Amino acid sequence: MLMRALTVDSIAVQRHRDTILECVKDSVASIQRRALELIYLLMNVNNVKPLAKELIEYLELSEQDFTGDLTAKIYSIVEKFAPEKIWYIDQMLKAGNYVKDDVWHVLIVVISNAPDLHGYTVRALYRALHTSSEQETIERVAIWCIGEYADLLVNDNGMLELEEPITVPESDAVDVFETAVKHHSSDVTTKAMALIALLKISSRFPSCSENANS
Repeated sequence: MLMRALTVDSIAVQRHRDTILECVKDSVASIQRRALELIYLLMNVNNVKPLAKELIEYLELSEQDFTGDLTAKIYSIVEKFAPEKIWYIDQMLKAGNYVKDDVWHVLIVVISNAPDLHGYTVRALYRALHTSSEQETIERVAIWCIGEYADLLVNDNGMLELEEPITVPESDAVDVFETAVKHHSSDVTTKAMALIALLKISSRFPSCSENANS
């Protein structure tokens, strides 16, 4: 009924947005999926931030059978309606390990194409790595980003006003890669990325080159 009403009067349906959002958290799978479709159709640049926040927060509580659908919609919403790149990056980090590998490849492209955010992003990923150490997808992107922009991390370059200063010695940046290589739960792809990053960083951090090449 609401689907049909949406095609006639979307503003009226928007008034029921909070109720529809609660239905996404319903225990009945069919209600969840229909509500999620409705939320997606109601999404626009004006409401994307609060709605995306609600959906991302629900990821941790959702049933495994629903997590895939929810994650796919969150990614689609963020990609389509992100008001700025920094918000896009932040939401992908918050979604964390629920985001699939192909999405993280896209995130790497977004990061590489936002040079004004390289410093902010490498610091955000470094922090995320230390609070979400078991999340393979975060670990991979953090490894790639630190390998590319480690100098911005250790020198606090490109600081934004919203950031808190962070002190990261060169040796701590190198430790990120060494830990990934030695960690028993890291898969082959993650370990390979860490080894490549170690080679990159050793040329920029001579004081750590002995450890990086050992």
